[in-house]
Amino acid sequence: MTPASPPSRAPRTWRLLTVDDVRAVLIGLGILSMLVGCLVLINDIPPRQYPAILTWLVLVLVVHDVVIAGAVFALAIAGRRAEGRVPHGTILLFQAAVATGGLLALLVAPEIAKQAIGTANPSVLPLDYGLNLAILLIALLLAAVGASVLQAAISRRRR
Repeated sequence: MTPASPPSRAPRTWRLLTVDDVRAVLIGLGILSMLVGCLVLINDIPPRQYPAILTWLVLVLVVHDVVIAGAVFALAIAGRRAEGRVPHGTILLFQAAVATGGLLALLVAPEIAKQAIGTANPSVLPLDYGLNLAILLIALLLAAVGASVLQAAISRRRR
């Protein structure tokens, strides 16, 4: 009698998703999200609010494309001019922090504006959104600084 051989594992024949598959899924989800948003807009938002929504969307587009993308691009240019004095990872960390902070500010801006105008019911906007945004932006900056210091320490140890 021969000893029993261990059961062999058949190789997995699962097909991994390709970039095109992921892209198609994301495009489909984006189109589905836009359709749901349009349905909500038509069914739940009164038409008198459409100009305010359109104004906000245009302002967000301008602020995102001019201010936030401009700041991220300026960091990239500054990093290229540093030519090795600043590690590429550090530049990427600060670009991510600026992009994240800018987008968070865009999301919180309507609450801050509405709170400044005032509401009939004070429990609708109960928090200090300006202070919370400032704390979050400071925490984001400290996280970027801490991660870049940690990255520099790890880089020094490897050398």
